[in-house]
Amino acid sequence: MTDSYLLHNGTRVYTDSDERPSLASFMLAYFAQQKGSKKILELCSGAGTVSFWNYDRGFIGRTVMVDLREDQLKLAERTAAEGGFDVTAVKADAAAYKSEERFDCVICNPPFFDEKDRSEDPDRNAVRHENGLSPDALFASAAMNLKQRGHLFICHVPDRLPDLFESLRKNGFEPKTLRFCRHSAERLPFLVLIDAIYKGGKKLTVMPDLCVFGSDGKYTDELMDICEEDYV
Repeated sequence: MTDSYLLHNGTRVYTDSDERPSLASFMLAYFAQQKGSKKILELCSGAGTVSFWNYDRGFIGRTVMVDLREDQLKLAERTAAEGGFDVTAVKADAAAYKSEERFDCVICNPPFFDEKDRSEDPDRNAVRHENGLSPDALFASAAMNLKQRGHLFICHVPDRLPDLFESLRKNGFEPKTLRFCRHSAERLPFLVLIDAIYKGGKKLTVMPDLCVFGSDGKYTDELMDICEEDYV
């Protein structure tokens, strides 16, 4: 069944009622926010939460969304048509996608988990498990599609950082900015946001942590600027 939700500035995003937009997607969109008329490639786009958040905040450029799930891409096309956004939805394997154009940045909220702990639910596996889209495969695809010194923005689980850094450098990327996300200052990070530059220089900046709750137990102002309480 088709459902929808409104972003801060009134963009209506269509989604599958069984696929609630994740907090990770909103955090990635905030971290990877783009302005102007750049060209963006979103891999594993689903129905486009990340890209449409960007348009809702003023992005006016072109976006190509790539996903294997045709039903999700049709929802993205509906959102783009109603919003008047320059979006092309492509059904393709993110690991093998090669465009004829080069992009200013690639954004991806990839599957976090390897093949060890698979669910019995095939739809859950498709979203959460690598299924052939390993970090190596993802970063190789991003490298094929980026301009020189283009940016790759991803989110992932912190315990995969050593593998991620190794794979990024293997594929020509240099990690430039990290931001850890925590439920509160006392809790361990549950997510890491990474900005890596293709053929970039070696200098890493670690931003202050992004926290869901403040010391008063309420949602932080920054979190409330990212998404509504319903999606926390």
